[in-house]
Amino acid sequence: MDRYNIMWTGGLDSTYTMIVYSQYEIEIQPYYLRHGRKSEKYEFKAMEEIREELLSNEKTRARILPLIVIGEEDIPSDSEVEAAYSRLKAQGGLGSQYDWIARYARHHDIKELFYSPVKPTSSASKFRACIEANGAIKEFENPVGRKVFTIDMEKSSSDLKLIFGGFILSETFGITKMDEEMRIREEGYTSILEKTWFCHTPVLGKACGCCHPCETTIEAGQTWRFTESRLKRYRELKAGASPGRVRLETYIDVILGR
Repeated sequence: MDRYNIMWTGGLDSTYTMIVYSQYEIEIQPYYLRHGRKSEKYEFKAMEEIREELLSNEKTRARILPLIVIGEEDIPSDSEVEAAYSRLKAQGGLGSQYDWIARYARHHDIKELFYSPVKPTSSASKFRACIEANGAIKEFENPVGRKVFTIDMEKSSSDLKLIFGGFILSETFGITKMDEEMRIREEGYTSILEKTWFCHTPVLGKACGCCHPCETTIEAGQTWRFTESRLKRYRELKAGASPGRVRLETYIDVILGR
């Protein structure tokens, strides 16, 4: 049985990939990267509930293995990878998770690690900008017949190949969050959709409406995930309001049930 290694956070994009591949006779090994986010416990809760629902779903044919949690202590130093990452980061602030994942995968010899970046609808993607500046993407069909993407090893820089060469980019790379939502609903996984988590800085267990994932979720058209008061705070922040004041008012909104 073929094994598919999938980076998972409990968010919509990576959960979409989990849903897609759960329907094939394969073995799925999900990985989660601990990254010091305030949302970590909510992400774990989402993944636990979604995994249980997938396991009980009649459409599931895959064997879903227990989640492997990657901590900082599991990621050895690698001067070659770190230097390549530093050069790419200097071009546009690439997130540190890519350095961590590249080092972990190289040390543990993990091949074809699924990553699920979505097609942006508004906010710029540093990930895509990095690829465009340093190489190219190649599209192909994998053994189960799904469209996937990889770094084009013949048209990309050595740094890009070292950091992203081990990634398989899910079909999410070519679709938007609204496309994901539509397909998930059409396939009958609405309850899983509603369990996904996205906010990085929750306020008393509620999505803040102000962090970058909340911003991209709102701008992608998924306003149903937010109360009107949270959407108001988002608009205030975009209009130039003080982040500290908006955060305080968000706490008050949550406490008052708005």
